[in-house]
Amino acid sequence: MIKENKPLIFSIFTAVLFHISGCLGMFTDARDWFISMTPLTLLLMTALILWNEKTIHKHLWMYIILCAIVGFLSEVIGTNTGLLFGMYSYGSAFGYKLAAVPILIGMLWFVTVYSVGNTVLYLYKLLNKNLDRSIFMNFLLIIFAATLTTVFDFILEPAAIALGYWQWYPDGSIPIFNYVCWFFISGFLHVPFFMSHSLSHKINYFTVFLIIIQALFFLLVR
Repeated sequence: MIKENKPLIFSIFTAVLFHISGCLGMFTDARDWFISMTPLTLLLMTALILWNEKTIHKHLWMYIILCAIVGFLSEVIGTNTGLLFGMYSYGSAFGYKLAAVPILIGMLWFVTVYSVGNTVLYLYKLLNKNLDRSIFMNFLLIIFAATLTTVFDFILEPAAIALGYWQWYPDGSIPIFNYVCWFFISGFLHVPFFMSHSLSHKINYFTVFLIIIQALFFLLVR
């Protein structure tokens, strides 16, 4: 799979390089500069995901837009009302904000949900040799994917606080409600992914490596 796929090799190398550099940069005087590169890194990882797609079709674009809109609006509701996730506010690391939410946060939702979805597909293929599934199996995979996405957020949260991505109020502790919301919102976004033949009957292998690289990065900097 890897030896015959030059874009995949280059993409993995680039992702590892950027995340190792970022991790090391946290322990230097240039820490603030490395944190300010978060939007660039997010956009680059998104570009690498698209580069590793076998076919970029309309269903993928629609899914990107869906994740971006749902993710962004969820954060707008969360930061401005506390009805989702809890009481928190964003720092400046993600760049320009609209309604107190970075406009790029929707892309973070896409990268996370899409990467986890592809990882679940990969694990399923290891056990079943192909990607054909029943509706009931899709339901189980959606639950599993939502759980893994929530686990990823559990890994992310302490690191995000340390990096100044966002802060929780009133005492800085992360509420359980945050993880409940992550489970249901990510589960909602996994439904069209697993139910769409064009989205979930092929695997973007770069995303499998990317979610592991990102999880290790956040574990190291938390």
